[in-house]
Amino acid sequence: MYPHDEDDYDVVPYGDGGYYGDEHEAERQYRTRRFYGETISGVLQAVTEYARTLEREKTNRANVERKRKSAIAVIRSERHVMLEYLKRRFGERSSLYEQYFKLIDTALQIDNEEILRIALESIQNIYQDSPASGIDDFKQQFDTMSEVIRI
Repeated sequence: MYPHDEDDYDVVPYGDGGYYGDEHEAERQYRTRRFYGETISGVLQAVTEYARTLEREKTNRANVERKRKSAIAVIRSERHVMLEYLKRRFGERSSLYEQYFKLIDTALQIDNEEILRIALESIQNIYQDSPASGIDDFKQQFDTMSEVIRI
């Protein structure tokens, strides 16, 4: 009659398949149990899916944190190298300026216009040359070195 287990009900079957007691009550109890079973099953599925999602998100956050730390390390390394490059590049320019101004002082003392002209043209050439002009080549070489190191 109904797809149920007879032990689940407080009714006793007749010999002909009928029931003593209220047949509608047995059906109501069956549907109630089925509803609660489906509800509990749905809740368990939702909790299981939540646990899987939570674990996935923890893994994703750990990966993001690892990548963030790696990126920060690379940025700090590049920053250090770039600062060293600029310090040396400007240090070189400073030294050249110093030497040319000494040469200008000497040319003025001995009244040599040719040396004065050459020193001033050299200062102008240094001034026109951007200190960042070689930075792209340097950065490319640094990136190549970094790739070798990362391997």
